[in-house]
Amino acid sequence: MENTGLIGDILALLGVFFLGFVAGVLFAPVQRLLAGVVRGPKVLVKGAQAVSTRLLEALSSAEDRIDNSRVSQSLTNAVTGVLTIGLRQAEAAFREGREAFDRGDYGTARRRLSLALLWDQRVELAPMHISAHLKLGMLDENKGDFAEAKKHYQRAAQLDPNNTEAAARLGIVHFRLKENGAALFQLQRALELDPSNLDTHYSLYTVYRQAGMEKEALEQLRIIKAGESADKLVELFAQHGAEHFRLEAYVEAAADYELALQLMPQSLPLYLALGDLYYLMKQPRTAVETWCRGLWEGYSEALAERVQTVANEADNVWEIITLVRDCTERHPQDGRYGLLLSRLLHLVGAEEERVARLEAAARVSAPPVAALMELGELYAQAGDAERASQCYRNGLMAVRGQQEVFCCRVCGNVSSENQQRCFRCGNWQTFESRVRAGCEKRSTVPLDLLERASNVRHRLGSTWSRIRGLLPSAAPHSREEDKPV
Repeated sequence: MENTGLIGDILALLGVFFLGFVAGVLFAPVQRLLAGVVRGPKVLVKGAQAVSTRLLEALSSAEDRIDNSRVSQSLTNAVTGVLTIGLRQAEAAFREGREAFDRGDYGTARRRLSLALLWDQRVELAPMHISAHLKLGMLDENKGDFAEAKKHYQRAAQLDPNNTEAAARLGIVHFRLKENGAALFQLQRALELDPSNLDTHYSLYTVYRQAGMEKEALEQLRIIKAGESADKLVELFAQHGAEHFRLEAYVEAAADYELALQLMPQSLPLYLALGDLYYLMKQPRTAVETWCRGLWEGYSEALAERVQTVANEADNVWEIITLVRDCTERHPQDGRYGLLLSRLLHLVGAEEERVARLEAAARVSAPPVAALMELGELYAQAGDAERASQCYRNGLMAVRGQQEVFCCRVCGNVSSENQQRCFRCGNWQTFESRVRAGCEKRSTVPLDLLERASNVRHRLGSTWSRIRGLLPSAAPHSREEDKPV
């Protein structure tokens, strides 16, 4: 038993010794392993940074170290293509957006221009960015989103502080947002960049006018009118009037059209637009007066239609009749005025004067077809079949006279279809579009008579040539007083 206990103690001592030996042997590797685990992420980050640095250095110096082999050249092209794909996509999107904007496809233009800005976030294509922001701002401005338009114009002005259009458009948007101080600053800045820009002067005039700065507004208007032709000024005023009309700024638009009419009072489209503005502003009487001002200058179906439409709803039609009667007296040879007046007289039951006006309209040289038809109906209702039939025949003749035909300008041949060659005279490309009445009034000469006249002229020319050859040549005649002394 004692020997057994001694052997157990010896084995225990040997086990402890062995464990201590193993621990001493494995302590250093385990310590290094644990330290590596702790320091591993830092080492990996440093290693990745080192690899990235070496890769960038290799790419930046690739042109110096690359040889002329086919593989190296292909690798260089591939790397360059990858680096520039974003710019190529942005440039293509810019181009497509600009083309869509020019042809009026504004939805596509907005999508392509926005995509282009997304592709080129580093703004390497700065001129295209400016153009894109200006166009996107215009699109937002047209739909009434002035806040978004302002952002686009501000970005364009940041990219190019000397861009006149960006400054001017930004000033206009500030004005739309009732920020008159900022609007004046931007517009004055635009004038500093381009002092001769009429649009900027006019925008500044508009801001001054709305802000109640009458002296400054008159000064700007004087600058605008100085040295410019009436046609150019009318185009400028009408353009701004149409823009204000689309934006529903009716008061400003009306002022623009009034300025244009001061320079060109015979322009019927200006009266048309100005009257529409007054009608939208709930001023029907002023609208009718404006349309009648246009009818005083000349007849327009659009003006007449508007006058008649408002008269159908008016309480006092006689005021409108008085205005139209004045226009009719000014243009007695234009039956369309009498037709309009007769329709207005029918609204108030003045049938006797209505018939008289229709008869006067039917007697002019080119009577309106509608006047003849209405007069024929009145005669038919009164039982006067003969005069009704005559009115209808005259109406048919008038319709035939207004028919569009093709007339040969050489021989006067009339055809209802355009032709490359005239069958009558044999000439090519001689047909012109005209109304039948104009062709029938033109005096035409028969083709055989033209041929005979041409033959006679040819024979006379030949005879004169033979006679001239038989005559003696005329010697120069000298007078005694012409001889030198």
